[in-house]
Amino acid sequence: MPLHTPPWASKKQTNVLTTSQLPPQLLLRLMTSSHLPGRVFLAAGLLLSACQEKDPAKPKPPVTDPSKNLVCTPGAERSDYSIFPKVGDGAGVGDVMPYFDAASGSMYIYYLKDVWNDATNQRHPWYGFQTADFRQYTELPAGELLASASGDCAQDRAIGTGSVQELGGTYYAFYTGHNPNAANCGHRKEGIMLATAPGPAQKFTKNPAFTTLYVPKGQGFDENDNFRDPYVYLNDETKQYDMLVAARQHNRGVVIKYTSADLLAWSYQGILYDGGASSYVMLECPQLFKIGSTYYLTFSDITTRNFYYRKSASPAGPWSPPTGPERVDGSGLYAAKVLNNTATGKHYLIGWVNRYQNHQDGGSWWWGGNLVTHELVQTANGDLTVQLVPALRTYLEAQTEPLVRVSRTATASRPDSSTYVLAGPATGPLAHVLFKPLNLTRYKISATVSYTDAANDFGFMLGACDGTNEFYSLRFVPSQNRFSFDRINRNSLNPGTSPVADVPFPMQPNTPYTVDIVQENSVVVVYLNGIAALSSRIYKAPRTSWGIFADKCTATFRNLTVTKP
Repeated sequence: MPLHTPPWASKKQTNVLTTSQLPPQLLLRLMTSSHLPGRVFLAAGLLLSACQEKDPAKPKPPVTDPSKNLVCTPGAERSDYSIFPKVGDGAGVGDVMPYFDAASGSMYIYYLKDVWNDATNQRHPWYGFQTADFRQYTELPAGELLASASGDCAQDRAIGTGSVQELGGTYYAFYTGHNPNAANCGHRKEGIMLATAPGPAQKFTKNPAFTTLYVPKGQGFDENDNFRDPYVYLNDETKQYDMLVAARQHNRGVVIKYTSADLLAWSYQGILYDGGASSYVMLECPQLFKIGSTYYLTFSDITTRNFYYRKSASPAGPWSPPTGPERVDGSGLYAAKVLNNTATGKHYLIGWVNRYQNHQDGGSWWWGGNLVTHELVQTANGDLTVQLVPALRTYLEAQTEPLVRVSRTATASRPDSSTYVLAGPATGPLAHVLFKPLNLTRYKISATVSYTDAANDFGFMLGACDGTNEFYSLRFVPSQNRFSFDRINRNSLNPGTSPVADVPFPMQPNTPYTVDIVQENSVVVVYLNGIAALSSRIYKAPRTSWGIFADKCTATFRNLTVTKP
């Protein structure tokens, strides 16, 4: 992941707001008139408040529709995260480097802390979590594990992503040394460096004797930049160590490989993967691992911010897309890596969910955020799927939270106490059911959904100002075989709308699909039938009105429940 994201790289989707067409002067006259009854005075006041400009950096009071008792404006972002942790001091979690220590049987998640030239004068130092179940996380007591250098011309003036490997009781931390001043310092912007520690939870000491690795010269590589994210593993065929590095050659992103027998002397071995039929700007945070007899190569596309994977029968390739979708999550989960717990045989996909400027949904994309972990599962044909971590499911299903319905349309029938059948008409407003806000910090909404026909879409409403237009949607789009998160109002939504994030999800009529929506404050993760997930930052989601809908289709929501710890 680049250590600084330029403003032009931001991709955002602006919500369209509906306001009164009355002039503010008329509204003010209505409010101040002594001849109007109180409820007219109140309505005029609400209209005026909707027209006034607000400071986006300040929390806004809830907007309530008295006739429907809907709350659709969020409060301030909260800091009480635990299942999707941030750093204890409130800083964001950046690129992760998960590691299973076979010697102690412990799982570690090293990460870049979102610190850049603050009072500590650090730039993305390494910190770490330890976890036994991906439900509870403990910050490593050593604190800062790997610091950036203080010199203006030091190669590692900023610290970038890397990986950890153990050999002979020593823990080798390979990392990216990044210096934006390189052009004035006589060296290249990015190189691969080494630090070591006597234990996985201890501070790493930089090894000045290690020869910094730079991309080869004269072979069409970007020799001054874009050489980062080393991932080191033991090749089970050659019995030597391989190192993968993200680079650019001939104006396309590639993954290159080095080999070593001792983790100290490395030799360049060429291109492992060049993107195949697709041309990527940069294949960040590459990783190679094996499950069963299949090898997997994973990477994150810097342009779309999507995580992809490829398969092979050999660690040398060739690499092919999976039989099914090549993505298991959307662009909300970035720089994801896989942890292999060799003691249990379980695999976990771990990444971070970004934030937005000033904690506003329409703000610029911000690097770093909250840690999110999925369990990674291999299917019979060798494809990969993700599902909710079992320990987190158990934790979130301890108690049931009552559902309080606000309203439902006549086209939303209720054949039994836990089922809604929404028959969205071919013309006219969509079928929907609205519920009161869930005033909880963390919880899970669950349902089994199916549809008989789908000319349009169906799904869940978040931050609903009404039941027809002004709400965010987590929606199934059968005609496009995908699940999508969209912020814009329904009257601006069309088949060509670019989503905030989406994930491929093939579906068929009359087929039940389980849905689990896990929410902790503004982090919302949707798990789809044990196949895919969609991780998102949604500031409008906490403590606002929500519901279900079906537009020009018939959809059934069975066993709609809310549970909590």
